[in-house]
Amino acid sequence: MVKGQKIELIGDVVRIDEGKVTVTLGTIVTVDQDKVRLVQSYVSPTRKKALIDEPD
Repeated sequence: MVKGQKIELIGDVVRIDEGKVTVTLGTIVTVDQDKVRLVQSYVSPTRKKALIDEPD
């Protein structure tokens, strides 16, 4: 039995553990993992300079 309407909320994932996902929606909200879908995957930032020590 499903009550109410489905709505789409957009927020950043803060934590994932034991079938629960915590999302920031202006306030922190925890929901079941099967109620959440991934819209945009995480892409780590790229480096502009190599990680090497420059001689002085």
